[in-house]
Amino acid sequence: MSTNSSGNQQLIIGVPIIKIGNEYYISPHFGRAPYFAFIEVSGNSYKIREVVENLHAVHEHGKGRGIVELLASRNVNSVIVLGIGYGAFYMIKELGIKAYYIPAQEANRRLIPLSKAIEMFMNNQLEEAAEPREYD
Repeated sequence: MSTNSSGNQQLIIGVPIIKIGNEYYISPHFGRAPYFAFIEVSGNSYKIREVVENLHAVHEHGKGRGIVELLASRNVNSVIVLGIGYGAFYMIKELGIKAYYIPAQEANRRLIPLSKAIEMFMNNQLEEAAEPREYD
């Protein structure tokens, strides 16, 4: 995986999240995540640009265009997910947005904190998605 080959390229990552207390964790369901975090990665650092409520969290399977439009409106280059369905996967791929999976051995252990997922991304420890993968 090459997330930042030049060392200076700015990336915007979209991450479906849940909030427990004051902490953010990766949501097990991409389309039904209550929130999305938008992370700016530059060099060896990152910052959370914004967290927005997912107004499209209640939708039928295959009706995730609103979420994809949200990602596109924030100039997202990549998403970090536990899983992503067929429709959303191919819609983001069509826009040039790459999906990266948390490795199954990590995902099956516990909730993954947002900060850990971003660090894994920056350290090339995530798998670039070649196809959709349902998590839940």
